[in-house]
Formats: sequence, structure tokens, C-alpha cells
Amino acid sequence: MPSSSVQNSSVDFTTRVIVAIGVLTGLSCLAVVDIGGFITATAVKEGIKQVPVEAPIPMEDSQAPSLRL
Repeated sequence: MPSSSVQNSSVDFTTRVIVAIGVLTGLSCLAVVDIGGFITATAVKEGIKQVPVEAPIPMEDSQAPSLRL
């Protein structure tokens, strides 16, 4: 009888392996998400640098008809 109570309360080797694989898989997924976030942030930063900045159109040269009151 004592051997069965010890066996029920302890975690067997298979459970430890499954938990270890699950933890490692979760950490690797987190690393992939972090790296993807950094790549996206860098791409956005580089993309913003490539957008040409234009001067605003002066009001007197605008194409919209002016309202005379």
C-alpha cells in the first residue's frame, strides 16, 4: 500500500517531459512574437522616412474657390 500512495502523489517522468516541452514551446512562441514586433516597428520607421514631406499649399494659391462676403 505505501508504494501506491507515493506513486499517486509524485509526478511521473512523462508528465515532466510534457510540461517541459510545453514551457519551451511557449517561450519560443513568445520570442517569435517579440522578434516580429521589432521587425514591424523597424519597417514602419523606415517606411515613414521614405514618405516625401510636402509643404502645405498657401491659401491664396489653393484650387478651391474662395468665398467673397
